[in-house]
Amino acid sequence: MSQNPVNENPDWQDPQNREHRASSRRDENAMWSIFGYLLSGLLFWGGVGWAADRFFNTSFLTLVGLLVGMGGALYLVWLRFVRE
Repeated sequence: MSQNPVNENPDWQDPQNREHRASSRRDENAMWSIFGYLLSGLLFWGGVGWAADRFFNTSFLTLVGLLVGMGGALYLVWLRFVRE
């Protein structure tokens, strides 16, 4: 019976490889979280600004809502990822 060289030292058992994959996964999760913060801030506060534009019959509150949403999202990203 011949031994399979793949089973002798598979990549999933290598501690350095496991640490690298875990670090890579954390970085990918952080990027998706940042993307989610930015998108949800723009959509929510842009929607609030759009609704306020319709309610007050103005044309500038959508921009204000988008700016508030982006500013708030960047602040949350800074709180969670930069301050650590």
